[in-house]
Amino acid sequence: MLRKSFEIPAFIDKHEITALLNFYKKLPKTVNTGQKKKQAYTTGFPIESLPFEDLMPRLEKVFGKFNVTVSMFLEEFDPWNVHSDYFKDDANPYYAVLIPLEVQDKITHTLVFNELGDDKDWKRKLQVKENFKYSSYELQLLSHIKTSLLSRLSIDTLYKWHPGKLIAWNRNLLHSSDNFLVGGLEKKTALVLFLNKDD
Repeated sequence: MLRKSFEIPAFIDKHEITALLNFYKKLPKTVNTGQKKKQAYTTGFPIESLPFEDLMPRLEKVFGKFNVTVSMFLEEFDPWNVHSDYFKDDANPYYAVLIPLEVQDKITHTLVFNELGDDKDWKRKLQVKENFKYSSYELQLLSHIKTSLLSRLSIDTLYKWHPGKLIAWNRNLLHSSDNFLVGGLEKKTALVLFLNKDD
C-alpha cells in the first residue's frame, strides 16, 4: 500500500532529464492563469508525446493502473503558496507526481502538509494546530506564507528536490513550494503529472 506521500531517488537518469528538458524547450510555453504576475509556466503536453516510452510502465510499477489527467512542465519563478491539486475535472483524483529537472545547483523543497484540500472551502475549515511547532528552518522555508495560515497546518514531509527524483503525494493533500528565492534560486523546473483512477 502506498504512503500518502513518498519519494523515489533517481527515478529517471541524466540522459532522460536532458531529453525531457530538450522536449520542453520545443514547446510553446503557457503562463499559469489566474496569477497577478508571471509566477510560473505550466506548459501542458499530451502524455503520449514523451521523448522516451518506458516512463509510463515504470510509473505503473509504482502506482498500479492509472490515467493521466494533466501532464505538464512546471517552470516556477515565484514560490507557490499552500494549495491543493484535487480539483482538476476528473472523478477520482489519485496522486500528483513531480520529477525535478533543473534547480541551478541550489537547495529547494516541496512541503506536503497533513491537512486535506478536497473541499473548495478548505481554508475556512482549517483549525489551529495547538500541538504542532515549526522549526526555525521550516519557518524560513515557509516565509512566503502567512503565519495565520501556517498556524492551521502541520508538515507531513519536506521533500528536497534532486533532478531525477520522483516526489508523489495524494492529490487531496495540501502542499506548497518553499521560498526558494531566499536561497538565491531564480527558477526551478519539473515534470508534473496529475493521476486519476477514473474508469
